[in-house]
Amino acid sequence: MKQPWHMQLASDIVRDGLGLELLIGPNRIAAEVFRCDADHTVTVRLFEKGIPLEVLDELVQRARERLESFEDGAPLPAMFEWEGLD
Repeated sequence: MKQPWHMQLASDIVRDGLGLELLIGPNRIAAEVFRCDADHTVTVRLFEKGIPLEVLDELVQRARERLESFEDGAPLPAMFEWEGLD
């Protein structure tokens, strides 16, 4: 992935889960894939317009690898069940 995009893994105790964030520059979140351990959902959210499709595709693919399973060991749902990908 070319600059200015980069990704970071971030836990969120308030939302009870783990997210892979797509950032622009040092600290502006452009998108996230969030795994909620409370209700076993995965949600994709965009916070910026104009993110290239290949960058979003890489975010989703890396999220599948990095988010692994829910905290209790249950597997992530299939990608077509992720909220925000429709």
